[in-house]
Amino acid sequence: MVKDCKRRCRTGWLVGCLLVLAGCTTELAYNTLPFWIHYYLDDIVDLTATQSHQVKADLDAVQQWHRVEELPRLADRLTLIAAQSTERQTWDQLRDHQAGFKTRIQATLNALIPATTRLLQSLDDRQAERLTQFLKDEIAEAQARRDQQSPQERLAEQQEELEERTEGWVGHTTDSQAPFYAEMADYQQRAMPTFITVREQLQARLFNLIETRQRDDLDSQLRQWVDDLVAWRGGSDTQTDMAIYRSRRLDWLLRFDKSLDDDQRTHLIEELEQWASRLQGMAG
Repeated sequence: MVKDCKRRCRTGWLVGCLLVLAGCTTELAYNTLPFWIHYYLDDIVDLTATQSHQVKADLDAVQQWHRVEELPRLADRLTLIAAQSTERQTWDQLRDHQAGFKTRIQATLNALIPATTRLLQSLDDRQAERLTQFLKDEIAEAQARRDQQSPQERLAEQQEELEERTEGWVGHTTDSQAPFYAEMADYQQRAMPTFITVREQLQARLFNLIETRQRDDLDSQLRQWVDDLVAWRGGSDTQTDMAIYRSRRLDWLLRFDKSLDDDQRTHLIEELEQWASRLQGMAG
C-alpha cells in the first residue's frame, strides 16, 4: 500500500497526494505521506534548501491539522453510513453522503492552498517549466496507455475494477448483480469524452496558474480551481452531460444498494465500522 501511495503521488503530483490524505489505507502510508510528497516534489523541480525546508514544514502542519480535524470527521461519516445501512439507503441519504465526502476532500485541498501558493511563487522559470513538462508527460503517458486498448478492453477493465471495488465493501457479488457492473462500465465509457473534456479544461487552467504564478490573486484562483476539481466541473459545454451522469450514477447506487442481500449488507456494515475505528485510532 505504501508503494501504491507513492505511485499515486508521483503520477498525480501535489493534487493526487492531497487526495491521498483522505484515502491511504494504512497508518504507515498516512504517516509517511509528507515524506513522499516532498521526495517527489524535489525529484520533479529540484527544490532549493529554502524551498525544501518550507515544503516540509507546510506538509507536516497540514497533516497534523488533517489528523486532528479531518480523520474524525471521516470516521463519523462512515459510522453514519454504517448505521443507515441496516436498511436500504434513500436517495437523499446517498446524496448527503456524496456531498459529505466531497466536502472533506475539498477541505483537505483548501488547507494546502497557502502552501501551494508559497511553493508556486517561489519557483524560478526553470523549476516551473520542469513541473509543467512533468505533468504534460504524465498525462500523455496515461492517454497513450488508454489509446492502446480497444473499446472492448477498456470496457472489460472498467467492469472488473467496479466489481473489485464493490466486493471490497460487500464481500462478494451474485450473478444477478453482474448486469449492474456492465451497465455502469458501459455508461462511464460512453461518458468518457465529457470526462476528458473537463480534464483538459482543468489542466489548461492549472498550467496557466503555474505560468502566471506571481499574480496577486493566485490564492483565490487556486481555491476556485480546487472547487471545480472536486466537483469535476468544466465549462458550460459540459455541465448538462455531467449533471446527467451524476444523476444516473446516484440512481445506479440506489438500485445496487437495494440489490444487496443480508450477508452483503452485514459485510458492508462491518467494513464501514472497521474503517471508522481505524481512522479514529489514526486520529489519536
